[in-house]
Amino acid sequence: MDENTKRHCKGPLLSIFPELEAANEILIPVGEPHKNLETCNNIWLKLIANHADRHSLLVNLGGGVITDLGGFAAASYKRGITFCNVPTTLLGMIDAAIGGKTGLDYEGMKNIIGSFSFAEKTFINPGFLKTLPVRQLKSGFSELLKIALISDKLFWKKLNPLNYPDIMDRPGLIKKAVGLKCKIVLEDPLEKNVRKKLNFGHTIGHAVESYSMMHDKKPLLHGEAVAIGMICESWISTGECGLPDSQLQEIQEKITSACGKQKFKFEKAALIRFIKNDKKNKKGKNNFTLLPAIGEACIDNFLNDDVIVEALDFYNGL
Repeated sequence: MDENTKRHCKGPLLSIFPELEAANEILIPVGEPHKNLETCNNIWLKLIANHADRHSLLVNLGGGVITDLGGFAAASYKRGITFCNVPTTLLGMIDAAIGGKTGLDYEGMKNIIGSFSFAEKTFINPGFLKTLPVRQLKSGFSELLKIALISDKLFWKKLNPLNYPDIMDRPGLIKKAVGLKCKIVLEDPLEKNVRKKLNFGHTIGHAVESYSMMHDKKPLLHGEAVAIGMICESWISTGECGLPDSQLQEIQEKITSACGKQKFKFEKAALIRFIKNDKKNKKGKNNFTLLPAIGEACIDNFLNDDVIVEALDFYNGL
């Protein structure tokens, strides 16, 4: 856990699982800039210092940074120890803590080091959402919109009139999103085929997030970067997959109204370099998941650099 989850979430967790009161505590710094090899090394050192063995359990209490990093530390320590996730952010509950992806950022590149390793259990308590600032809720809401866009048109229609505060009173929305993601993951756990659908918005999104971490005093959150990526990749979809212009406008309007329009300045060549190192690429080609229509996704679209830059220009021109 980090300092925020210790302050806001440790107490509620211990009230449900009092046996964890005796557990050793590993505290890491707050935020994506610390999702790196140095922090992971400190987790390993703490596990060694506490004589953790292959029968130990690591409980990851926090958002996507905690569950990604803690999962990777557990998966690689002594060739793998058991871990459980207790996501405390909306993004963690519907995406990061679900599906077995673990990892860390390296040399400014998002999740470039990692593994598939599945948590023994994931415990979702929507009550933790009350501890979040608005910016974090908006960030998580973008991933909620993404799962609907790639897999369920009716769910998209249900979400369209809603906004991030509605999540507090409608935990069923979280359950629905988790169910949609789990269905895809169970069909393709190691991302050989249909699981690639979940990458919609993330090829450009991860590049934007990585660029922002290296250049901005206040870097974009993951969901904010993915919101940019989804609008850009929806625009690309109109030319590559036949997404109707009316649906592009619907997507663009919903994402900007719910998640905000980010002011994002970038150096084109530097951003393309991040995309060139995206882990989803194949034989040096930029690999994208696109939308032929709301509720559907088309995987393995290989695009040149120019269309990516044009998409980012489209976003900045909104």
